[in-house]
Amino acid sequence: MLTSSGQERFRTIRPSQKQPTSSDTSKHSDFKRDSIIPFRSKPSVPGKRNRNNSRENVRDPGSPPTKRPRETSASSSSQLCHQCSRICWDGIYDCMSYKGRIDWAGELVDYVGTRYRNDPSSSTCPLCSQLYAPWIEPFLKKRDPARWKANDLGDQIRIFRHLRHLPHVNDYPTARKVLKEHNAPYHIAVVPTGREWRDGLEAHIASKGMVVVIPKGIQESDLFVPQQVSKQFEPNVVLSWLKYCKGHTKHCNIQAPEVPGMKLIDCRSNDLIIREHHPDAKYVALSYVWGKSAASEMVTSAPAAKAMPQKEDETSRVPKDIPLTIRDAIQVTKALGYRFLWVDKYCIDQENATEKQKQCGRMGDIYAGSQLTIFALGHDSNYGLPGVSSRPRFHWQLRRATSGRYDFVSTMPDPHLFIKQSTWSTRGWTYQEGLFSTRRLLFTDSQVYFECNGMNCVESFKCNLKVLHTQNGQRFRAYHRAGKFVCGNSNQYSHLIVSRSKQNHRKVDTIRRFQYQIQQFSKTELTNKDDVLNAFAGIARFYAKTAAKIVSLAGIMIPFPIANLRDSEPERLDHLSYALAWTHHIRSLGESNCEDPSNRSGSARERLPWTPLDNPKPQRRKGFPSWSWAGWFGEVGTRNDLPYCWTSDLSSVRIEFREKDSRWNDSEDYMWLKKFPKFKQYLIRRLLTANVLHFDAHVLDPKKLKFWKSDPHMPSKQINSDTLQVYLSLWTCSLEQLQQKLIDGEFKCVVLGTYGEPRKDIIEAIKAKDKKRSKYRKRRIELFERGEPDAIICLIVYTRNGKSHRIGLLKVVLDGSENDRTLRAWVLDGKTTPEANQSGLFPSYMK
Repeated sequence: MLTSSGQERFRTIRPSQKQPTSSDTSKHSDFKRDSIIPFRSKPSVPGKRNRNNSRENVRDPGSPPTKRPRETSASSSSQLCHQCSRICWDGIYDCMSYKGRIDWAGELVDYVGTRYRNDPSSSTCPLCSQLYAPWIEPFLKKRDPARWKANDLGDQIRIFRHLRHLPHVNDYPTARKVLKEHNAPYHIAVVPTGREWRDGLEAHIASKGMVVVIPKGIQESDLFVPQQVSKQFEPNVVLSWLKYCKGHTKHCNIQAPEVPGMKLIDCRSNDLIIREHHPDAKYVALSYVWGKSAASEMVTSAPAAKAMPQKEDETSRVPKDIPLTIRDAIQVTKALGYRFLWVDKYCIDQENATEKQKQCGRMGDIYAGSQLTIFALGHDSNYGLPGVSSRPRFHWQLRRATSGRYDFVSTMPDPHLFIKQSTWSTRGWTYQEGLFSTRRLLFTDSQVYFECNGMNCVESFKCNLKVLHTQNGQRFRAYHRAGKFVCGNSNQYSHLIVSRSKQNHRKVDTIRRFQYQIQQFSKTELTNKDDVLNAFAGIARFYAKTAAKIVSLAGIMIPFPIANLRDSEPERLDHLSYALAWTHHIRSLGESNCEDPSNRSGSARERLPWTPLDNPKPQRRKGFPSWSWAGWFGEVGTRNDLPYCWTSDLSSVRIEFREKDSRWNDSEDYMWLKKFPKFKQYLIRRLLTANVLHFDAHVLDPKKLKFWKSDPHMPSKQINSDTLQVYLSLWTCSLEQLQQKLIDGEFKCVVLGTYGEPRKDIIEAIKAKDKKRSKYRKRRIELFERGEPDAIICLIVYTRNGKSHRIGLLKVVLDGSENDRTLRAWVLDGKTTPEANQSGLFPSYMK
């Protein structure tokens, strides 16, 4: 019905008019706006559930109801289609007026049926394209494949406070107050009816952007406002970020690296001279993907290789024909006011093996000491930096729709997703470059993203940096999204900050950060597969220098004794057992968690090279020890155990090294590490070359392992026992086959130790050293949950020619009885050296 002024009037739904349910005979998959009259729910009563059986609209009983003008289609823009112009936007005013907490599910605006699941390409309506939600139907099918159509109740438009579904934007009282004071915008989205859609919506926002609501007649926010991005790189934008970052004296205080033989490209010289680094010379570093062509060019022995610097009169120069990415990086360096640029390809003599090894080991220091690191995310060195020279940016046009007194503006996709999906993020060498740089400037195809150790910014959002910072101006507040590289909410508990603390609970944080870094690094690829520990050397050096003093023995992390008792040998062996108990990111019995997109058989995959996406199942890396993750291709699994909760069963441990050096013995007793209060570069490098472990240990009696139990619902049926957890990296087999191989002696279970409550002397020593002021009497170390049940933990190995090789891990979950007595009940008799040749013998030569 039309009023005299030509405005369409909405009818209010009567109580007798029923909203659609799954039992209705109407076709809800074709839920039309005309068939359902707009519904406006009454304000919720505190503690009661609304019509969707949720508590999302619980309001403060002390908040008076707000009178508001009713929004109708009269104020809708003529550009909108008929269906979009009929949407009732009253919920926006309700939500923006409400001062209480609104949870992640937001507030209802209107019901819209299923029309926004359809491709809007044929429509000229700007709002249709903004609200397009193609993710909903696949989400519903995955959630309930059999009955998703019958249970489909259509979709809703919901509104969310302060861009709630950007990653790590929080809504606690302090954040809400600041965001409200500065009119931080809200956003809307189309979601299915229900409350299980959060992950699907956030994935959609990351890949497609979100729709921001900007009310007319209200002062524009100075936080998170979408803005148009230039087609060309704008140095002034980056310079404003750098200026603010230089005030981060606590988190971004850059120190000149002390790297002997370090060289830099002089970008202001006409012929790009390569000069020796001077401590006062401030420089920019470049992180990029060489690509296959560049890599093959570097390993050639031809004297006329173009990639090597030219030498004239003993002066090195960059060759005239250089890749586009490096040319663009030189241009950016000069545009930002810097003179020197560090590029590994030209600043390290690739034909000098000694120099290359030394410089690679200090890569973390080189990137940490740069004033800025430029990150090129393209697939090779000729991709260039989008928007700088010949590589154009993907031009994104700011989309805007208007309805009544609201503007709806679409944002760009999340740059974090672009970084994650880039070739750069899959490379082993570039991983540490992103981790240890202090200031990072990443060139995506559509904009630049900046992240330092205290803040992160994008071109597509306009923000008042002062408001986003804490009062001391050292970092972003905790309600802002966390960075891509500096882990921890707003960087406060990152690896860079926690690593400096000498408190024991912070040392545990450092250990967990290192676990995470190993897991992430193990997912990357290397052009030269033998570079795995060379590319990891910078990470190893960083954590060896932390307060936790973590040794990297062929890559596995062995923390310095946390309790540091006088007789620290038992605790040191506890930490060694802990280090050896890593697993791959697999299900039990070797099945990969990652689906093979090509649907190849297991045997077919084993014949193909390992890749993190196409062929993720673990494979052996020849030339490196099987007891280390570096001896394998494949992602390392997440760990929840704590090193001080281990009791080792190993003894007589010796380390044999792969590389022979006249300055060192070919093998050392494990306790030899006690001599070093600090780990210097030469020792860190030496420990990475560990190849063989010699030790004595018990062997688990396979006849005592409980592989099966009776089904409680059908006693005559045998099912897998829940007391055994098996993780096979190699030789996928059934539980029956594994049991038979153990009984036949083809495989052995070598006991590393037991996991459970920490020994009293260790936990008391940790707590005694971790005292805080009287105001904070809580022992932080006690707040760590063990996360794993009591268990006997064993390596599954096979032995050939007197050498044992790791193929997996087995955990025997204990029933709560005393660990030592339980362990003796499970193992074969005896624990001796190889010469004794008794039944309990484990050959102590493990490669």
